Amino acid sequence: MRCSHKTRILVIGPTPPPYNGMSVVMETLLSSSLTEKFELIVLDTADRRGLTNVGQFDLNNLLLALKHGIQFLQFLLFRHPDIIYVSISQGTLGYLRDCLFLVPARMARRKAVVHLHGSDLKAFYGRSSFLMKGLIRWTLGRVCRAVVLGENLRDRFFGLVPPHRIAVVPNGIKPAVDTTEIEPGAGEGRNDVFRVVYLGTVKKAKGFMDLLKAIPKVVAEDSDVRFVLAGEHCYADEMREAEEYIKSKNISHFVEMPGPLIGKDKMRLLAEGDIFVFPPRRPEGQPLVILEAMSAGLPVISTPMGAIPETVIDGVTGFLVPPGEPERLAEKILQLMKDHRLRKDMGAAGQRRFSEHYTVERWADAMAVVFHEVLATKVG
Repeated sequence: MRCSHKTRILVIGPTPPPYNGMSVVMETLLSSSLTEKFELIVLDTADRRGLTNVGQFDLNNLLLALKHGIQFLQFLLFRHPDIIYVSISQGTLGYLRDCLFLVPARMARRKAVVHLHGSDLKAFYGRSSFLMKGLIRWTLGRVCRAVVLGENLRDRFFGLVPPHRIAVVPNGIKPAVDTTEIEPGAGEGRNDVFRVVYLGTVKKAKGFMDLLKAIPKVVAEDSDVRFVLAGEHCYADEMREAEEYIKSKNISHFVEMPGPLIGKDKMRLLAEGDIFVFPPRRPEGQPLVILEAMSAGLPVISTPMGAIPETVIDGVTGFLVPPGEPERLAEKILQLMKDHRLRKDMGAAGQRRFSEHYTVERWADAMAVVFHEVLATKVG
């Protein structure tokens, strides 16, 4: 008989770097109170070469997948985890990699939790081949819990996981501005320009080109503004297009693109910002950069993708505009630039909403509930 011990959870997913939603959530999990409540065994699936290699088929990714599959079997055989926790992908190659964990887990009748950090699973399933659909149904059909980021994302698992096994756990983070490092509102009262901040991967899918195309309309009405678009530059062709657009519209004076920022540099960017814009065109989960901006007291302009409408309350903590409409972005940016009271009220409302719903402590408590429910669930 095995001696009593903390519940062992085999946690599978990437840690940073590179930084994206999944890797930051993993980092949060491994530094949260969950480490005190459970024994966490980590299988790190990160590809340190950068975000451009995620979801690509090449020899290195194939070898990494095989390595992680072997490590999983070793953990399964020798560490005897009580629960297997997997951050699942929404693309064919990524999901096939996930099957290296999900298939043995089901065959061994182990309790599994899958965590969906995006909102495209339903569409991915719909466009998959007959065989791929069968694999997805088989691997997800017996999971004990499927975690989504918002109530409106429950249907991403409908037909794949029984409804009573779908759990909603919004993301949680530490406040983006640490008062021991940088005083919140460091930009208040400064004598320089108004700052519009974008933080995230610099690529079209995230809406950065739409923000660039909003700039000429904004500066035509108020030129006392700077747009700071911070994040990793993923695609050379998109960056060339952006540079050509900036040059053709003669707006280089108004645009800064410092690349990825972390730590104190990111804190300062948010502390010195006036509004935050993140207008994705493609499906999202619940972008952590939006939570960071809310925690820093910035009003948010975004698009109604994924769980964003449950996070950014339109007209209260910011504005939601249709994706791919630079004119609407410009209108809302100008509205907030001109209305100091509205800007401050929205920022304060977002900060309160963050404190009530999106702290790392609340997230860890909710995940602990999920894991305890799984322990009480019988494997079908």
